[in-house]
Amino acid sequence: MNKIKKLIAVLICIAEIIPAGAVFAAAGDDFVPSKEYRSFDNLAGYIQDMYIDDSLDKDELMKKALSDYLAGHDELLVQLLKAMFSGLDDYCEFYTADEYEEFQNSVELTFYGIGITMIQDGEYIAIESLVEENGQAAKSGFKPGDKIVKVNGTDVVGWQMSDVRSRIIGELNTTVNITVLRDGQYIDLVGVRTQVRQSTVKMSELEGNIAYIKIVSFGSTTVDEYKSVLQELNERGIKKIILDLRDNLGGSLDAAVGVAETIVPKGKIIDVKYRDSKYNVTYNSTKEKTDKTYIVLVNGGTASSSEILASAIQDSGAGKLLGTKTYGKAVIQGTYPLTNGSYFKITIGQYITRNGHEINGVGLEPDHEIINQKNQINSTTYTQFDFKTPYALGNNGSGVLAAKERLRMLGYFSGTTTNEVFYNDLKDAVKIYQRDEGLVPSGIIDIPTQVHLENDFESIEIVTDNQLREAYVMLGGKEENLNNR
Repeated sequence: MNKIKKLIAVLICIAEIIPAGAVFAAAGDDFVPSKEYRSFDNLAGYIQDMYIDDSLDKDELMKKALSDYLAGHDELLVQLLKAMFSGLDDYCEFYTADEYEEFQNSVELTFYGIGITMIQDGEYIAIESLVEENGQAAKSGFKPGDKIVKVNGTDVVGWQMSDVRSRIIGELNTTVNITVLRDGQYIDLVGVRTQVRQSTVKMSELEGNIAYIKIVSFGSTTVDEYKSVLQELNERGIKKIILDLRDNLGGSLDAAVGVAETIVPKGKIIDVKYRDSKYNVTYNSTKEKTDKTYIVLVNGGTASSSEILASAIQDSGAGKLLGTKTYGKAVIQGTYPLTNGSYFKITIGQYITRNGHEINGVGLEPDHEIINQKNQINSTTYTQFDFKTPYALGNNGSGVLAAKERLRMLGYFSGTTTNEVFYNDLKDAVKIYQRDEGLVPSGIIDIPTQVHLENDFESIEIVTDNQLREAYVMLGGKEENLNNR
């Protein structure tokens, strides 16, 4: 209850500087009060004029009613705080303690796993290695080479790695039962979920001495990860880089500036302006000159800190932007804690690019506009239905494989497509698909189900990454080499 009272105190403090009428007016200039509100307003007026304590006015009554009501309704208080912050702009937000932890994990690419890395090994997902800084996996009895057979009693042989991974990760300090196959024997082990952090920077080398670097988000480790990648490239003598910032929604301002300092030649990176001008700051690079050739991939999902980096590269001439116009988020949020573990995020500033451009709501125009191509899937290259033969659990045939291929592409099936046998995992996928399509959920691949599957399958669009292809060719790569990847 103390936590709730503290939150109410925050809310009431805000209410004290905003007249009650203004609270409702915030709903929009065309706000029309309901009959109930007009009745409340009349009632409050009577109390203000007639109650023996003449110190009360309508605003005081509103605040007292709000405080007394919310004191016993925790969930309503949270909803009100969320509505209050979301009403400021698109980027302000109130987080409960659990929500903030989830938000931070999404930025830092942190999850709770059992401390292993995995690889595909035929129909099995096998343990490739144990995470060195996490000794819990070894203590639990896992060993490199173990083939994962079951997760919490569910047979996962033939599953995709992403689906097995989603079964293994969960809440911190909880356990997961895993059966592994080792030296021909099945062994039951219990994994303990601990914190695992994924890399925010991913690099691969392309033919032609060209590097492809993807920054997924800007977190607390991004600068160190990027510098480590650069060191590796320097050792290999690679000076041509495709830097992919597509669909990177941002993250830490400091991380974006830190990466920019390794790329942008001497001069301004960004100007940051706050409500109080005495806090304004200019971030600069001291790098003498750009020593590599950069092409930066951007799109409508490139936002915030990603646009800081992209704009600095473009404005300084350190590289060219290729793709489509960026999102256009040039405002900065500060995140602040409350005593009960909750947080609020509020817009506190805006940034101006190196060359003085204000891009909020506008975005960055690429130097080379390239649009990725979308084509309908060519269903003739896949196994075909005959639309005559139904299939049920235990059957086998080409129609079973056709169903597996289509259900996998539609996101319903995660098992193997290397055989024509109808197992339980396929039956479960068929039933879910049938329910979603309004068909009888029999789990049988009957003729109506085959027709629906074929129609949905033929509507799938395959995206051709023209942006990556064009960037690769511009840096001297041969298109046929990229086709082989």
